[in-house]
Amino acid sequence: MVRYLVLVTGLASVAYAFPAFNVPNSVNVDGDTCPVMDRSGLMCPVLCVRDFNNCPDLIQPSECPAGEQLCDDGACYDSCDNVENPCLCGMFASDFDVLYKACPSYSTSVTVKQYNPSTKQEQIEFACAQTWGLVSRNATFGSDTSVALWATNETATTMWNECPLAAEPKLSFTETVCLAFYGIIGAEVLLYLLWHAYKSIRERHVAQMRRVCSQLPKTQVSPSVASDKQYEKGVVQSGPSSIDVPMSDATVSASQLPAGSMLLRGYKNDIAGLFMYGLTLLSTAGWIALLMIIVLDYYGKVKGGVAYGLLANSNDSMSVFIFVWHLAAIWLIAMLACKRRLRNYFRIECSLPQARVVQVEERQEE
Repeated sequence: MVRYLVLVTGLASVAYAFPAFNVPNSVNVDGDTCPVMDRSGLMCPVLCVRDFNNCPDLIQPSECPAGEQLCDDGACYDSCDNVENPCLCGMFASDFDVLYKACPSYSTSVTVKQYNPSTKQEQIEFACAQTWGLVSRNATFGSDTSVALWATNETATTMWNECPLAAEPKLSFTETVCLAFYGIIGAEVLLYLLWHAYKSIRERHVAQMRRVCSQLPKTQVSPSVASDKQYEKGVVQSGPSSIDVPMSDATVSASQLPAGSMLLRGYKNDIAGLFMYGLTLLSTAGWIALLMIIVLDYYGKVKGGVAYGLLANSNDSMSVFIFVWHLAAIWLIAMLACKRRLRNYFRIECSLPQARVVQVEERQEE
């Protein structure tokens, strides 16, 4: 499931391509430089003026009908209260030294001579200015700048409504969702450390509570085992009536048992352990839920229909997704690797008479 989510979100990402090492279509089949062509059918941008009287004749606002008024966008309305001025570019009027108004849009297209894609916006503006009579017909491109570029501190009579690109929001990793993630992970790590310390204290004498039994005939524990201090003394008895085997403080594992013997370890439930086991299951589901939230945020389904409302932009969103995906994968792999012993890890090992659960370990012959 997660693999498909990564594939879908990766395909949906926006990518930009550009020729890094060559200019395509710059020469013909004979190797000659291609001539620069004229380009027609280009639309003019909006012209902003300090007063509507400064609008060229071709885009002068028409007289409004009775009961309507001319608003800052160059059109007539009953009221200008909720009319947005395009010359503000989404900013407030108080941000400008001079308040500009928009001339009506020019509905006729223009032709740019010797069109150059690298300077297309400037060429379009120059062609429009010539068409409207703001620039002399004999002027050449780049020789006349009578129309100013958009700026908040501009005071010229006219300027182009060429709004600056909005700065892409960046993820500072101090947002509420990030702080919540840090807090949850930190709290879980602390709880697991406390549980391990608590379990270690409760089980500090547990080595003396384990029992070893065997289905083989009565067998004396070998000297080699005793010399290793795994068993100080004792007899492993056959049948179900096994006996306690006094042991040293060294931990006995199934791999250290005599052939044919089994190690019985008793466990009892603990309130804190039940809580930690439930937290482990909840955390497993939480990683999947977190990946789903990141994917839904990509589609704007988390925060008011706004894409990347939580993670700012596409790059940060994908970086966070990959990071969380790796953490989730590590967690799930660890859970699968430890699933047989996980439940008893969150129990307290005790003597067999007190145990609610008995874990049987047997040495596997290689």
